[in-house]
Amino acid sequence: MDNQKLVELLQASLVPDTLRVIQATADLQKNYHSKPECVPALIEIATTHSDSTIRQQAAVFAARQVPRHWDKIEGSVDKDAIRKHLLQSTLNEQTTLARHSLSRVIAAIAGVDLPKQQWPELLPGIVSECRSSSVANREVCSFILFAILEDDPTHVLNDLHGLFDLLQVLIKDGESSHVCINAMQITSCFLDVIHPDEDTKSLQAIRTLIPSMVDVLKDVIVAQDDEKVKVAFEIIQSLLFYESAIVSNHLVDLVLFMVELGANTEADDEIRIMAITFLNQAVRYRRMKIQSMRNVAGAPDMGSLLTIKSMEIVAEIDDDEDDDDITPGRSALGLIDQLAADLPPRQVIVPLLNKLPEYSKSENAAFRRAGILSLGTCVEGAPDFVSTQLPTILPILMTLLNDSDVTVRSAALVGLTRIAEEMSEALAPYHKDLMSVVIQNLEFAKNNTTLPTPDTAQKKNIAVIRIVCTALDSVVEGLDTKDMSAYAQELISQIAPLLSHRDSKIKAAASSALGAIAQSVGKDFEPYFQHSIQALAPFIVIKDTEEDMDLRSSVCDSMGRFATAVGPETFKPYLNDLMLASEEGLHLDSSRLKETSFILWSSLAKVYEGQFAHYLPGVMKGLFDSLELDEEEISIAVDEASELLHTQEAVVSQGRRLKVKVVKEEDEMEEDNEEGEFTAISAQALEKEIAVEVLGDVITHACDSTQVGNYLEKSIEMVAPLVEHAYEGIRKSSIGCLYRCYARLTQLTEETAGRTWESNPPLQSTDAMKKLGSIVTQATTAIWEEEMDRNVVAEINRNLSAVLKTCGPAILTENPKFFDHILQVMTLILNRNHTSQQDFGEGEDVDAPQQGTSEYDWVTIDTALDVLIALSVVLKGDAIKVWQLFEKQILKVAVSDESNERSIAVGVIAEMTAHIGAEITPFTEKILKNVLRRLSDQDLETRSNAAYATGQLILHSTASNVYLPSYPTVLQKLENMLSITEARVRDNAAGCLCRMVMAHPEQVPLSDVLPPLVALLPLKEDYEENAPVYKCIFGLYERSEPTIQSLTPQLVLVFEQVLGPPSSQLNADTRSTVCALVAELYKAQPNLFASHAKVLQLAGLS
Repeated sequence: MDNQKLVELLQASLVPDTLRVIQATADLQKNYHSKPECVPALIEIATTHSDSTIRQQAAVFAARQVPRHWDKIEGSVDKDAIRKHLLQSTLNEQTTLARHSLSRVIAAIAGVDLPKQQWPELLPGIVSECRSSSVANREVCSFILFAILEDDPTHVLNDLHGLFDLLQVLIKDGESSHVCINAMQITSCFLDVIHPDEDTKSLQAIRTLIPSMVDVLKDVIVAQDDEKVKVAFEIIQSLLFYESAIVSNHLVDLVLFMVELGANTEADDEIRIMAITFLNQAVRYRRMKIQSMRNVAGAPDMGSLLTIKSMEIVAEIDDDEDDDDITPGRSALGLIDQLAADLPPRQVIVPLLNKLPEYSKSENAAFRRAGILSLGTCVEGAPDFVSTQLPTILPILMTLLNDSDVTVRSAALVGLTRIAEEMSEALAPYHKDLMSVVIQNLEFAKNNTTLPTPDTAQKKNIAVIRIVCTALDSVVEGLDTKDMSAYAQELISQIAPLLSHRDSKIKAAASSALGAIAQSVGKDFEPYFQHSIQALAPFIVIKDTEEDMDLRSSVCDSMGRFATAVGPETFKPYLNDLMLASEEGLHLDSSRLKETSFILWSSLAKVYEGQFAHYLPGVMKGLFDSLELDEEEISIAVDEASELLHTQEAVVSQGRRLKVKVVKEEDEMEEDNEEGEFTAISAQALEKEIAVEVLGDVITHACDSTQVGNYLEKSIEMVAPLVEHAYEGIRKSSIGCLYRCYARLTQLTEETAGRTWESNPPLQSTDAMKKLGSIVTQATTAIWEEEMDRNVVAEINRNLSAVLKTCGPAILTENPKFFDHILQVMTLILNRNHTSQQDFGEGEDVDAPQQGTSEYDWVTIDTALDVLIALSVVLKGDAIKVWQLFEKQILKVAVSDESNERSIAVGVIAEMTAHIGAEITPFTEKILKNVLRRLSDQDLETRSNAAYATGQLILHSTASNVYLPSYPTVLQKLENMLSITEARVRDNAAGCLCRMVMAHPEQVPLSDVLPPLVALLPLKEDYEENAPVYKCIFGLYERSEPTIQSLTPQLVLVFEQVLGPPSSQLNADTRSTVCALVAELYKAQPNLFASHAKVLQLAGLS
């Protein structure tokens, strides 16, 4: 082999000339790397060349070729001599990069030799030199040892404990930080091979090393050695990703150290960011451990400490700092977001709200900004709890929205936006004050952005305009049409001129705000529609710049909302042009525009339904093309037979479509790390997530039987494999799409057959339903039990529950083991033992009982409880087996310290009792004891649900001897509840009272009870309770009960209201009951209706 030519090619591969590098690399691959003798040649160059850069490059290439060629080296080559020469040269190498590359060559050879018991003296010699008195030898040999063990740590498992003894020495090396870092890296090699339950000695050895790791990190921080700081941080952070037992004993100390470091304003920003990142990951992967940490550093719990410290760091955000900047302040906001998502509200939201008044009154604008930004950031993680605190939050928010500092007002608008995004309906009662101050901010900012070239102050006001538009987009969503219509004209007159603003981002924000206003006011937007759509129309075809694409995306989204508002006929003249523009958007190399086109199709499918069929070929092609996207390209080596394949093939791996480049053995990859590692979330994956979601919308809303026949099979074929995709967003949307396809197919089958699952006889499953049901249940069981993402688990629960309620029990029979699998997963979730509810790598019990649940965690339990309700809906009395299995868990949640958990559990008791019927009788005593206590609950939602549950139990249970003694107690509690207007308490109390009357009228003092009952009619909130109310009243009239007869004049007025709008007040059966009662009363006492002709008309009597 021509070594001189090889050197020249190595030199050429390093020059800053792409063409020469490509040519040199191709020559190397073809003429050198394909031959076994390249290895000794490269090693010779790596150990003897005068240029350290060439030595390093030769070593890099040698390390890559060793696994391929080392065993093939034969003849006159003395491999023993190569090994000795290589090892000695590595010890002598003075350049760090070249020395590390040579160490990798030794590791590569060791990887081939050691499993075959060759080079037996290597490891003993290296370990011995790690104890050398020579600092240089310790540095080199400890790195060689790391390189060998990083490749395969099992090489030393026979003497693992002796190696740990060595690491205890190396990690405390007082002469070389290199040795200390190498010791940390060696330790990290064993994190994945240690099994705490089987090897407690090794577990203890690693645990003992952790404090020394922190000491090393402290030392390299002081030394300002950035490279070593990064390595040390990475290793310490990696402890979170392995068996929980490894780090559990030191986690509190690690977290406190990182808190101190992250809050240290004297430290370098990069170091602080790394510390905050560790805290973020600790909360994410060790949330149960973090939650259990009590009384730390003067705080009641670790969550509170992290929250308060994070708020302090957020106050460091500069007023001109970009949202995308990576700073300690922005990182701290990310930590608050993670805390809110993973810890109970009392550990995060409560301490934050306790600090908020102090921050909002600070003379320092930075603290006023920090307070409201922190609040806005945490809302997504705990919307239910935050919504209960709005009476406290809103006065502070209003003050900050009127702040004299524009940056504080801007931050307050961001906070308002975040709150409105999560709880717009909860904000509706405050709309007058909020809309007034938002409009004031818009007017002020518009009046202060008039200069052709904006100065700093004007730029801040321009930012306010954008944020106001974004805030409006969220706030108006929760307002009902009547309230919103009062603001429409003023808002549109303020926003429409912004569509001609010089700033493209303001145009986009204004467009989005217009779309939100349109959707909120509905048909009342028609007077503004023509002018608005004509103003936006030019923007749906612009495509010259990235800003154009972003604006076009916003406009397409707004036009979809316009269509939703004004309806199909009014929007029809613009539909074709918009669809053409959206299809063009798929080919303009803009991921956002493509996703916006998909979302637009979803909106239009819902608006036009069957009339959208004309566009389905293009829509389906666009969606299918997206689902067929190759997410990555990986290279693999193939043998001669595989060359029969095409040059490039696509395969599905972990639910992802990968483009496979077939390469021959001599082909090389450019970088060490390019070995087909999967990227968790790619741009294509995000696109697929939306495409799958929209596909489900289109099939659900726009596909009739013919269209389903055309597109369903291919849709299922493409979506089903994605259920096991590596990205949780695609798993979530895919499982949802499959269930929605099943529901749509069932719905169309019902329409064709003229029967439902509740008919007599019930609808029978078709072959197509059976086939799809089997696919759906198999996809569910493939991931449900082991799924780590809470959102995916909750999505499965939601969809299964919805399909059971709407389609009946058929899906339970498509897979003989599916019902048992449901019960198995429900048991895991309700016992909080499901994979998604555990810390990553959790192998031991959490130190203390958990008090409280994060809202994200609770959603998993909540949706599981809904599955139990759905099972009772379809199984009726047979669901008593489900109740027996989960009674303990349900009743346990019903006495939770968290009010929302109690409320939901009591609601589950009520719903399951209603559907199970008389079969619930054996459990009457336990249930009654629980719901009676809840009738006095401090939480009104719980009290309301308890009334509902009590009524259902009394109505359905045949154990009257158990519940009748409690009648006086229940009646007393209901009397107090009939005057409470919040949380549907009054309506549910009325329903309970009527069920008690229907069950045992003789046990109720009707003359005392009926007048206040009739006085509160008609019910205003919970229309479902109208059924028992009017059924009860009808029954009393049938028995000629005197008190109800005396109340007839009042009831005539009630009947008139309840038979009128909204029609949702009464279901069909109850409406028939009321109409029949009106007819009977009119027949008996026509004079009572002399001035009430309308009720006769509503009852169909005139």
